[in-house]
Amino acid sequence: MALEQDIADLVQASNNLTGVVDNKIQLIDQKVAQAQTQFQQWLDTRHVGFSLTDTLLDHSDSYISIPPRFSTLEEAEAFSFNAAEDYAPQNGEGTESYYADIYSKTPGATNWYSEPGPTQFTGRKSVYANISVGTAPHPSPKPVNRIAVLMNSIGSHHRWITTGDPTPNYAQPRTFMNQSINANREIKGQSYGVTNYDDLMAFHENEAAGFPVGFSTVRVINLGPYPIQIKGFWLIHHGYQKEA
Repeated sequence: MALEQDIADLVQASNNLTGVVDNKIQLIDQKVAQAQTQFQQWLDTRHVGFSLTDTLLDHSDSYISIPPRFSTLEEAEAFSFNAAEDYAPQNGEGTESYYADIYSKTPGATNWYSEPGPTQFTGRKSVYANISVGTAPHPSPKPVNRIAVLMNSIGSHHRWITTGDPTPNYAQPRTFMNQSINANREIKGQSYGVTNYDDLMAFHENEAAGFPVGFSTVRVINLGPYPIQIKGFWLIHHGYQKEA
């Protein structure tokens, strides 16, 4: 009798295990079906993404040359904003500027007060630039240069500074795309007759970024130690297309 009971217990345990496995499989099947439904719903309302490209500068415009503010990489790397003159640096005579402004052609905010408002933008942006560094073609190693990239905000207490009261704190630059890396970032490149060879630098790719409604201008400051020539600058607003 004991053996028969043991066999019966084993059969029952096996049945219980089979039931558990069957339930797990059914649950997995339900999750897969749910995911497939959700994915199909997503496909039904979104197609391949689109982009609104704001071409701030390209080859239809004259390139912008900016001499270096500092003559050594060590000085450029050590720079941080702490004085009014850091935001529009020039030489002592005021005859040479170490910065340039590039003007946006699209609104700063995709939607603020205007109606009907857009609904297809994701809030993510990419930024590309065509910048020559130095004066030599095919240099090896590539010259390392530092730049600062700022954005303005019309209507704020200070266009180029984020301080929220009338007294500016010069250590609070309004960095481009609100990212601290743009207060002093590294770029590398080359130059051959400035416009003979061209390629792209990727400053940001598909990153979340908020622009103030008063955004209109990108300011590039060449910290050095090499001269740079800006030949193109593109700000891309990513979106997705909805079906009617």
